[in-house]
Amino acid sequence: MCVLYHQVMLDTTGPELLVVNKGNHPIPLEADSFVVLTPDQEKEATSDLLPVNFGGLAKTVKLGDTIFLGQYLFTGSEATSVWPEVS
Repeated sequence: MCVLYHQVMLDTTGPELLVVNKGNHPIPLEADSFVVLTPDQEKEATSDLLPVNFGGLAKTVKLGDTIFLGQYLFTGSEATSVWPEVS
């Protein structure tokens, strides 16, 4: 007997969490590195610091949660998506 498990992502309300990249430049991220998500949208987006448009994020997530950041649904490219873990 073969059992297949599939993961499904359903986005019913649109993007709730957006990275604010005012410079509109690529932001290189490396696997197994740390990045800070900040609600301070005046900060410059870098590979170490990502300003986001969701001020309540810290109250919404808990240790060990995974957050989806990306454009996969728009581009179909995994190269533009990351799944950081809250630590």
